[in-house]
Amino acid sequence: MTTELKVFNGTVQPEWIDYNGHMNDACYVLVFSQAIDEFMVQIGLDETFRAEHQVSIYTLQSMVHYLQEVSLGEPIQVSARLLESDAKKLRVFFTMRHGNGGQELAAMETLLLHMDMAAHRAAPMLPDTADRVATLQQRQSSSEWPSLAGRSIALTRPRG
Repeated sequence: MTTELKVFNGTVQPEWIDYNGHMNDACYVLVFSQAIDEFMVQIGLDETFRAEHQVSIYTLQSMVHYLQEVSLGEPIQVSARLLESDAKKLRVFFTMRHGNGGQELAAMETLLLHMDMAAHRAAPMLPDTADRVATLQQRQSSSEWPSLAGRSIALTRPRG
């Protein structure tokens, strides 16, 4: 049984190609943003639920890893791995793969915050959402931790 949550399936669009002839770095983030939207739907935060309950998800922080170039028309897929969660926050790792060969193209780790839109502040997830998150967390708990998770940016200098 696969524990991956599929959150994006598409092809590289012409407007995503930059002056270097491959997908622009900002467009990787665009795809990951669309993947976050689908992730929200899959944990029950679809448009109807958000409007009815006046809740949403905000992105607090993201770290993107660009691993391989991808060109016009190539198929891409994104999967999500819920790393951690609490009453208000979700730490999610997204992996972009080539749609044919499955090679990793990019990854993004992001911290998401559940919001009460009427109060304009962070708030605990509603019970239905919390239950779905807990179920996903349990389903993915035995999955291998992504090797890039938790990495930060640093220049390392040789010692000596």
